[in-house]
Amino acid sequence: MKKCLAIVIAFQLLFAMIPVMAEGITVQGNVAEIEKYGHAQLDITIEDFNDAGFELGDIVTVSAGSYTGDMPYFNGYYVDRGEYMVRAYPGHTNIAVCINYGKFAETAGLDVGDSVTITLKEKGGALLLQEISNLVYSNDRANSASDAAFANFRAVSEGKVYRSASPVDNQYNRAQYADTLIREAGVQTVMNMADREEEIAALFAAEDDASPYYRELYDAGKVIVLGLAIDFTSDEFAAGIVEGFNFLAERDMPWLVHCVEGKDRSGFAAMMLEALMGWDEEQIVADYMMSYENYYGIEAGTDKYDLIAEKNVKEMLRVVAGLDAGASMEGVDLLAAAETYLLSHGMEKGVLECLEAKLR
Repeated sequence: MKKCLAIVIAFQLLFAMIPVMAEGITVQGNVAEIEKYGHAQLDITIEDFNDAGFELGDIVTVSAGSYTGDMPYFNGYYVDRGEYMVRAYPGHTNIAVCINYGKFAETAGLDVGDSVTITLKEKGGALLLQEISNLVYSNDRANSASDAAFANFRAVSEGKVYRSASPVDNQYNRAQYADTLIREAGVQTVMNMADREEEIAALFAAEDDASPYYRELYDAGKVIVLGLAIDFTSDEFAAGIVEGFNFLAERDMPWLVHCVEGKDRSGFAAMMLEALMGWDEEQIVADYMMSYENYYGIEAGTDKYDLIAEKNVKEMLRVVAGLDAGASMEGVDLLAAAETYLLSHGMEKGVLECLEAKLR
C-alpha cells in the first residue's frame, strides 16, 4: 500500500511540475538580514512579492551573489534536505531565499545590502507539493486540546526524559505553558538546542518573559545552551548532540530536550535517546509525528503524515545509520547505529555507558 502511495504521489508531483505558464515577471531587492540559520531575508515583503504576480507553488529563478538557479516558492520548508526555495513563512513580513538545512547566504557569498533578482519561470510548477505540504498552526491556546498539546510537551520516558517547545522563547506564546509543565514534571536538567547565551539573556529581559522555573534551572547551572542550526547532517550538529548528551549524562533526571517548536532538533535528540532505550522505528516515528498532530492536526494513515515522516524523521534515522537518502531501513539495528553515531562523533565510551544506564 505504501509503495502504491509513493508511486501515486511521485506521479502527481511529476505532473504538477509541467509548466502551465511562464511569464517574465521580475523583482529586484536587497538582502536585509542574514538570519540566524543562514537564510537570506530580503527587503521585499511577502505582500509586495505576491502583488507582483508570484504565487505559492511557482518556480522562480534566483540570481544572488555567486548563485543563479531555479527553486520553488513555498510558505514552508517543503523541499528535500539541501535543496533551495524562496520562503514566505506564516507570521513573517518578508520573503527569504533558503536552503533547507543549509545556509544560502554563505553558499551564495551574500552580505547585507547585496542585490537579489527573482524571475518567474513556471507558474504553478510546484503547486501540488505546496498544497500537500502546506502546514499552518495557531498560536492561540484555545485552539489546542490541552496545555501539553499546545506546548508540544510529552514524556519520552516518564520521570526520566521529556521534550517540549521552548519554555524560555515566547515568540509563539508557548513558553509559559511549557515552563509550568516542566516544573510539574520536576525537570532537573535541560538541553536547549536552539539558543545561545546572549539570546537567553535577551529572552529573560523581554517584557513577555514567562519562564520563572526555567530561570531557576539556568541560574543553577542546570541548562546547557547549544545554539544549533537545523542541519542534522552536519558535523557541527553531531558535535552539539554529543556535547548535550555529555551534559545530560552527568546530571540528575528528569531531563528536558527542547528547541523552539520542540519538533525537529528536539525530534532528532529524542530519536537518539529513544534508540538508546531500544525503541524500534515504528515507535520513534510515532513519537516524532506526535508534534505534527499537536501543531497541525496531522493524523496517522494520511498522505500528509506519510510524506512528512518520510522527508523528516526517516531521513534523520538514515543519517544516524549512515545510509543514503531514501534507502531502506530494513534490518538496521537502531541501538547499534545510535551508539556508533555518538562514538564516531567524539563521545567517550564510558560516558555513553553512563547515559544508557540512566535511560534504562
